Amino acid sequence: MTPGPRPVLVFDVLGTLVDQAGSLEAEVRGAGLDAGAARDVVATWLGRVADREREVVAGRRDFVPSGDLDREVLAGLAAEGALPAPVVARLATAAQRLRPWPDSVAGVAALARDFTVLGLSNADRRTLAALRADAGLAWHRALSAQDAGTYKPAPEVYAAAVAAAVPAPAPTGTAGPPVLVAAHAWDLRAGAAAGMRTAYVPRPQGDAPRDDDAFDLYAADLADLRGRLLAGELRSPVA
Repeated sequence: MTPGPRPVLVFDVLGTLVDQAGSLEAEVRGAGLDAGAARDVVATWLGRVADREREVVAGRRDFVPSGDLDREVLAGLAAEGALPAPVVARLATAAQRLRPWPDSVAGVAALARDFTVLGLSNADRRTLAALRADAGLAWHRALSAQDAGTYKPAPEVYAAAVAAAVPAPAPTGTAGPPVLVAAHAWDLRAGAAAGMRTAYVPRPQGDAPRDDDAFDLYAADLADLRGRLLAGELRSPVA
Protein backbone atom coordinates (compact mmCIF):
# COMPACT_ATOMS: atom_id res chain seq x y z
CA MET A 1 0.00 0.00 0.00
CA THR A 2 1.33 3.47 -0.85
CA PRO A 3 1.83 5.47 2.36
CA GLY A 4 -0.05 8.73 2.66
CA PRO A 5 1.70 12.05 3.06
CA ARG A 6 3.35 12.67 6.39
CA PRO A 7 2.76 15.74 8.53
CA VAL A 8 5.18 18.59 9.04
CA LEU A 9 6.55 18.63 12.60
CA VAL A 10 7.01 22.01 14.29
CA PHE A 11 9.19 21.76 17.40
CA ASP A 12 9.25 24.11 20.30
CA VAL A 13 12.93 24.59 21.11
CA LEU A 14 13.50 26.11 24.56
CA GLY A 15 12.81 23.42 27.14
CA THR A 16 11.67 20.86 24.56
CA LEU A 17 14.87 20.33 22.55
CA VAL A 18 17.36 22.08 24.85
CA ASP A 19 17.83 22.27 28.61
CA GLN A 20 17.33 25.99 29.00
CA ALA A 21 17.38 26.37 32.78
CA GLY A 22 20.14 23.81 33.42
CA SER A 23 22.36 25.28 30.72
CA LEU A 24 21.92 28.82 32.00
CA GLU A 25 22.65 27.71 35.56
CA ALA A 26 25.93 26.21 34.35
CA GLU A 27 26.81 29.50 32.64
CA VAL A 28 26.05 31.48 35.81
CA ARG A 29 28.11 29.08 37.93
CA GLY A 30 30.93 29.63 35.46
CA ALA A 31 30.66 33.34 36.28
CA GLY A 32 31.59 32.57 39.90
CA LEU A 33 28.28 32.00 41.69
CA ASP A 34 27.55 28.89 43.73
CA ALA A 35 24.85 26.43 42.68
CA GLY A 36 22.11 27.85 44.91
CA ALA A 37 22.75 31.44 43.85
CA ALA A 38 22.89 30.37 40.20
CA ARG A 39 19.48 28.68 40.46
CA ASP A 40 18.00 31.80 42.02
CA VAL A 41 19.53 34.11 39.40
CA VAL A 42 18.30 31.95 36.52
CA ALA A 43 14.79 31.65 37.96
CA THR A 44 14.62 35.44 38.29
CA TRP A 45 16.18 35.94 34.85
CA LEU A 46 13.74 33.66 33.04
CA GLY A 47 10.79 34.98 35.01
CA ARG A 48 11.56 38.58 34.15
CA VAL A 49 12.10 37.77 30.48
CA ALA A 50 8.74 35.97 30.45
CA ASP A 51 7.10 39.02 32.03
CA ARG A 52 8.51 41.23 29.28
CA GLU A 53 7.38 38.82 26.59
CA ARG A 54 3.86 38.95 28.03
CA GLU A 55 4.01 42.75 27.90
CA VAL A 56 4.87 42.53 24.19
CA VAL A 57 2.01 40.09 23.55
CA ALA A 58 -0.38 42.40 25.40
CA GLY A 59 0.80 45.41 23.38
CA ARG A 60 2.22 47.21 26.40
CA ARG A 61 5.72 47.43 24.95
CA ASP A 62 7.34 47.24 21.53
CA PHE A 63 8.86 44.00 20.32
CA VAL A 64 12.60 43.52 20.72
CA PRO A 65 14.45 40.23 20.04
CA SER A 66 15.01 37.82 22.89
CA GLY A 67 18.72 38.59 23.12
CA ASP A 68 17.88 42.21 23.90
CA LEU A 69 15.50 41.09 26.64
CA ASP A 70 18.22 38.89 28.14
CA ARG A 71 20.67 41.78 28.12
CA GLU A 72 18.12 44.13 29.71
CA VAL A 73 17.24 41.71 32.50
CA LEU A 74 20.86 40.77 33.20
CA ALA A 75 21.88 44.43 33.41
CA GLY A 76 19.15 44.89 35.99
CA LEU A 77 20.35 41.90 37.99
CA ALA A 78 23.89 43.29 37.95
CA ALA A 79 22.61 46.69 39.12
CA GLU A 80 20.89 44.91 42.02
CA GLY A 81 24.14 43.18 42.97
CA ALA A 82 22.96 39.69 42.02
CA LEU A 83 25.61 39.38 39.28
CA PRO A 84 29.06 40.89 38.70
CA ALA A 85 28.70 43.54 35.99
CA PRO A 86 31.60 42.20 33.85
CA VAL A 87 29.78 38.90 33.20
CA VAL A 88 26.64 40.46 31.72
CA ALA A 89 27.94 40.60 28.15
CA ARG A 90 28.82 36.89 28.05
CA LEU A 91 25.65 35.76 29.81
CA ALA A 92 23.59 37.80 27.35
CA THR A 93 24.66 35.32 24.64
CA ALA A 94 24.28 32.21 26.83
CA ALA A 95 21.11 31.15 25.02
CA GLN A 96 23.28 30.46 21.97
CA ARG A 97 25.10 27.76 23.97
CA LEU A 98 22.15 25.86 25.44
CA ARG A 99 22.74 22.11 25.72
CA PRO A 100 20.37 19.72 23.95
CA TRP A 101 18.60 17.02 25.94
CA PRO A 102 20.32 13.62 25.58
CA ASP A 103 17.90 12.37 22.90
CA SER A 104 17.47 15.64 20.99
CA VAL A 105 20.29 15.52 18.43
CA ALA A 106 19.73 11.92 17.36
CA GLY A 107 15.97 12.26 17.72
CA VAL A 108 15.66 15.33 15.51
CA ALA A 109 18.02 13.80 12.93
CA ALA A 110 15.95 10.60 12.78
CA LEU A 111 12.68 12.50 12.53
CA ALA A 112 14.13 14.74 9.81
CA ARG A 113 14.75 11.66 7.66
CA ASP A 114 11.04 10.84 7.67
CA PHE A 115 9.34 14.21 8.13
CA THR A 116 9.84 17.88 7.45
CA VAL A 117 11.03 19.31 10.77
CA LEU A 118 10.75 22.98 11.69
CA GLY A 119 11.81 24.79 14.86
CA LEU A 120 9.50 27.43 16.36
CA SER A 121 10.80 29.48 19.24
CA ASN A 122 10.69 32.71 21.19
CA ALA A 123 14.48 32.68 20.79
CA ASP A 124 15.80 35.17 18.25
CA ARG A 125 17.22 34.23 14.85
CA ARG A 126 20.84 34.48 15.97
CA THR A 127 20.21 32.05 18.83
CA LEU A 128 18.42 29.53 16.62
CA ALA A 129 21.22 29.63 14.05
CA ALA A 130 23.78 28.98 16.79
CA LEU A 131 21.79 26.07 18.21
CA ARG A 132 21.56 24.45 14.80
CA ALA A 133 25.27 24.87 14.14
CA ASP A 134 26.74 24.24 17.59
CA ALA A 135 24.22 21.97 19.32
CA GLY A 136 23.65 19.96 16.15
CA LEU A 137 19.87 20.34 15.98
CA ALA A 138 19.37 19.57 12.30
CA TRP A 139 15.89 20.88 11.63
CA HIS A 140 15.10 21.84 8.05
CA ARG A 141 14.12 25.39 8.96
CA ALA A 142 13.75 27.46 12.11
CA LEU A 143 11.15 30.15 12.73
CA SER A 144 11.66 32.78 15.41
CA ALA A 145 9.13 34.93 17.20
CA GLN A 146 11.27 37.67 15.70
CA ASP A 147 9.71 36.76 12.33
CA ALA A 148 6.23 37.49 13.71
CA GLY A 149 7.16 40.56 15.76
CA THR A 150 5.65 39.15 18.92
CA TYR A 151 6.07 36.20 21.28
CA LYS A 152 4.33 32.92 21.96
CA PRO A 153 1.56 32.38 22.89
CA ALA A 154 0.41 35.15 20.52
CA PRO A 155 -1.51 33.57 17.63
CA GLU A 156 0.65 35.37 15.06
CA VAL A 157 3.65 33.18 15.96
CA TYR A 158 1.75 29.94 15.32
CA ALA A 159 0.16 31.38 12.18
CA ALA A 160 3.65 31.97 10.81
CA ALA A 161 4.48 28.30 11.42
CA VAL A 162 1.26 27.11 9.78
CA ALA A 163 2.03 29.27 6.74
CA ALA A 164 5.58 27.93 6.54
CA ALA A 165 4.62 24.27 6.99
CA VAL A 166 3.87 23.43 3.38
CA PRO A 167 4.51 19.70 2.89
CA ALA A 168 6.14 18.27 -0.20
CA PRO A 169 3.69 17.02 -2.85
CA ALA A 170 2.35 13.59 -2.00
CA PRO A 171 0.75 10.92 -4.19
CA THR A 172 -2.62 11.12 -2.49
CA GLY A 173 -4.47 13.17 0.05
CA THR A 174 -3.13 15.91 2.26
CA ALA A 175 -0.70 15.87 5.14
CA GLY A 176 -3.12 17.98 7.12
CA PRO A 177 -2.21 20.70 9.61
CA PRO A 178 1.33 20.73 11.00
CA VAL A 179 1.99 19.08 14.33
CA LEU A 180 3.36 21.23 17.15
CA VAL A 181 5.68 19.19 19.40
CA ALA A 182 6.33 20.67 22.83
CA ALA A 183 6.97 19.92 26.48
CA HIS A 184 4.76 22.83 27.50
CA ALA A 185 1.01 22.30 27.64
CA TRP A 186 0.35 26.06 27.44
CA ASP A 187 2.27 26.10 24.13
CA LEU A 188 0.27 23.18 22.75
CA ARG A 189 -3.04 24.78 23.73
CA ALA A 190 -2.10 27.95 21.86
CA GLY A 191 -0.97 25.92 18.84
CA ALA A 192 -4.23 23.98 18.82
CA ALA A 193 -6.20 27.24 18.93
CA ALA A 194 -4.26 28.32 15.82
CA GLY A 195 -5.27 25.16 13.95
CA MET A 196 -2.22 22.97 14.59
CA ARG A 197 -2.26 19.38 15.72
CA THR A 198 -0.37 18.70 18.93
CA ALA A 199 2.12 16.21 20.38
CA TYR A 200 3.26 16.33 24.00
CA VAL A 201 6.72 15.11 25.00
CA PRO A 202 7.62 15.46 28.70
CA ARG A 203 10.80 17.19 29.80
CA PRO A 204 12.16 18.25 33.20
CA GLN A 205 10.76 21.66 34.14
CA GLY A 206 8.18 21.46 31.34
CA ASP A 207 4.50 22.26 31.72
CA ALA A 208 2.53 19.05 32.18
CA PRO A 209 -0.93 18.61 30.62
CA ARG A 210 -4.05 19.14 32.69
CA ASP A 211 -6.70 16.46 33.06
CA ASP A 212 -8.87 18.28 30.54
CA ASP A 213 -6.17 18.55 27.86
CA ALA A 214 -6.65 16.30 24.83
CA PHE A 215 -3.57 16.57 22.65
CA ASP A 216 -3.37 14.54 19.46
CA LEU A 217 -0.37 12.45 20.53
CA TYR A 218 1.51 11.75 23.75
CA ALA A 219 5.05 10.35 23.57
CA ALA A 220 7.66 9.45 26.18
CA ASP A 221 10.61 10.87 24.20
CA LEU A 222 11.64 11.65 20.62
CA ALA A 223 12.27 8.03 19.67
CA ASP A 224 8.82 7.11 20.95
CA LEU A 225 7.37 10.09 19.07
CA ARG A 226 8.92 8.88 15.80
CA GLY A 227 7.67 5.35 16.35
CA ARG A 228 4.13 6.51 17.06
CA LEU A 229 4.09 8.82 14.06
CA LEU A 230 5.35 6.11 11.72
CA ALA A 231 2.77 3.72 13.17
CA GLY A 232 0.03 6.18 12.24
CA GLU A 233 -1.07 6.91 15.80
CA LEU A 234 -1.48 10.63 15.16
CA ARG A 235 -5.10 11.63 14.98
CA SER A 236 -6.23 12.39 11.44
CA PRO A 237 -7.38 15.93 10.68
CA VAL A 238 -11.09 16.47 11.12
CA ALA A 239 -12.71 16.92 7.71
